[in-house]
Amino acid sequence: MSGQMTVSEGNLLQWIEDYHWMIETIKEAEVDAASFKGAKVASYGIDSTLPKASGGTSDPVFYEVHRRTQFGGFRIQQYRRKVSEVQQRIPLVKGDREIEVLHRLLNGDSMRAIGKHMKLSSTTIFRIRNNILNQMMCNGVE
Repeated sequence: MSGQMTVSEGNLLQWIEDYHWMIETIKEAEVDAASFKGAKVASYGIDSTLPKASGGTSDPVFYEVHRRTQFGGFRIQQYRRKVSEVQQRIPLVKGDREIEVLHRLLNGDSMRAIGKHMKLSSTTIFRIRNNILNQMMCNGVE
């Protein structure tokens, strides 16, 4: 991907927290892109003799597709860069607790849910999360 991305600890934390929905949005955009490849106009058969639309359109579906394709491309590209940056740093995390907390964060679990699952206090989970950020930043891919 072109261009360098400046990664701060705050950015990285936000990207980890947003990872789950960014992945879902990227998947959704790929499905949308595959289904909206362009208008289909009959070029042969009885349908080709029917009148074609002229002028503007007031079709709300058309406007929705247009909105998604115009705005979505740039937004999805940004999400891909952020997700890629997080993915490149995942192997830098060491320690069983850190890896478990990281994967649960990437799955979209809340800090409280992670603490409950691992039977650890919220303070411990925050400390582990900070260790994860330090490992990802200190050994960073910059």
